[in-house]
Amino acid sequence: MTDLRPVLIVADDNPADLELVREALAEAAFDADILEARDGQEALDRLRQGARADLVLTDMQMPRLDGLALVEAIRRDRPDLPVVLMTAFGSEAIAVESLRRGASSYVPKQEIGRSLARTLAQVLDVSRAARHDELLRRHLVESVMTHRLPNDVTLVGPLVQTLGTACRRMLDLDETEQFRLSIALHEALTNAIFHGNLELSSALRRDDEGSDTFHRLAVDRSTTSPWSRRQVTVTTRLSRDEAQVTVSDEGPGYDVALLPDPRDPSRVETVGGRGLFLIRLFMDEVRHNDRGNEITLIRRRQVPAPAAAV
Repeated sequence: MTDLRPVLIVADDNPADLELVREALAEAAFDADILEARDGQEALDRLRQGARADLVLTDMQMPRLDGLALVEAIRRDRPDLPVVLMTAFGSEAIAVESLRRGASSYVPKQEIGRSLARTLAQVLDVSRAARHDELLRRHLVESVMTHRLPNDVTLVGPLVQTLGTACRRMLDLDETEQFRLSIALHEALTNAIFHGNLELSSALRRDDEGSDTFHRLAVDRSTTSPWSRRQVTVTTRLSRDEAQVTVSDEGPGYDVALLPDPRDPSRVETVGGRGLFLIRLFMDEVRHNDRGNEITLIRRRQVPAPAAAV
């Protein structure tokens, strides 16, 4: 029987932070095996010595090998292995660069108790789905797909798997780029359900303080009119040049002009807006409609740079 317990390598030179991670996962009943590493080099050595790992969780500032160098090494050696960053004040710039270089997501250290288990579960969900990509063939030339979903988050993972695989096949993405695209899609879909159709504010999740008010209200609204009648429409347009995925909800929308700039590196340490930050960072272009209830994510085929003349 296959062991379903994920294995996490946690790299941090601060024993107190390592214990904080263990306590947060235990409190959330997140069942996983944890391998500790005192810095990035020890984490990399474990991987190169054949240690099984489903995800690497790393601090940014460590001796010998920091978080950015670890991300770069893992992308070279194990592009299928997701890396999640633990960020702190003062590490914003290196965190953004690490996300650009291949990291999959991040958790601010002050949010570990509330956000770590949820973030790891999301990344592992996308990672498991992406592993099936090697079994699929690349024959699609052009495609338009439309999906209409009820407010059921259990359908998000399978749809992200389907769309991520199709985009990879069409655009010849590597595993890391497909993974980052899938994280962006996952964020857009869950935002459409929770914040669009069910009208649950980010502030409610941020201020939940462990009371589970956000999720109890989500369950209640998913079976109560008018929220329960709303759907999410996902339209995917694929060509050999680009992928466009438009996610529309039936909520009241919002004023897009009031959104803070999610591309600002200082946003890494801001609890709200994490989803839009990752979407903007991982996609080539992002568009909103005027009403604020529709987002279009665009990923273009990367053209290799011409070889240097000899």
